[in-house]
Amino acid sequence: MGDDERTPTPEESWAIIDAQRREVRERLTVDDRILYGAWGIAWGIGYVAMFLDADREGMPGNVGSAVFGGLIVAAIVVTIVHSEGRAKGLGGAAGRMNARLGAAWPVAFISTFFIFGAMFSEGLEGPGVGIIANALPCLVVACLFMGSGAAWGDRRQFWLGIWIAVTVSIASVVGPPYLYLVMAVLGGGGFLAGALLDHLDRRRR
Repeated sequence: MGDDERTPTPEESWAIIDAQRREVRERLTVDDRILYGAWGIAWGIGYVAMFLDADREGMPGNVGSAVFGGLIVAAIVVTIVHSEGRAKGLGGAAGRMNARLGAAWPVAFISTFFIFGAMFSEGLEGPGVGIIANALPCLVVACLFMGSGAAWGDRRQFWLGIWIAVTVSIASVVGPPYLYLVMAVLGGGGFLAGALLDHLDRRRR
């Protein structure tokens, strides 16, 4: 019997099974380097653009808002395309939980649009608008990250959600226009740090 036909030892069999499990896990789970990297770049560059384009009251101009909005849309597209591609192989309870968590994002953000509409219809003006307009959607992101991290047992995602919540709190106290720098450095930096940590974990594995 040749070497390629011999029966593998128990240790070799377990090594093969473990390798297959890692391959399946890598294929079905999202690559945090891509997602965190996309959001880190969007927040880092976008918030700096709004800071540089802010007026005397700290409100960003059209150029800064357009740059930030474009980067956020790009990050959303990257997130949807990558996440949906990885989630196709999920079934059963895991698939249902992933679908429900995915549905929570648009529901939460659509709700914020109605809240903004109500604020503006009531005549809310001044720096307070900038604080609330930034804090509300970012706090939604923080809560969804904490919820998703708890549901999937992803400690890094859970703690990143906490970090975003703390960052939003600090930025709100600082107020415009410097809140945009706080969000760029701490918020964008937090995402990029998460991407770097995931990359180091993958290298160790």
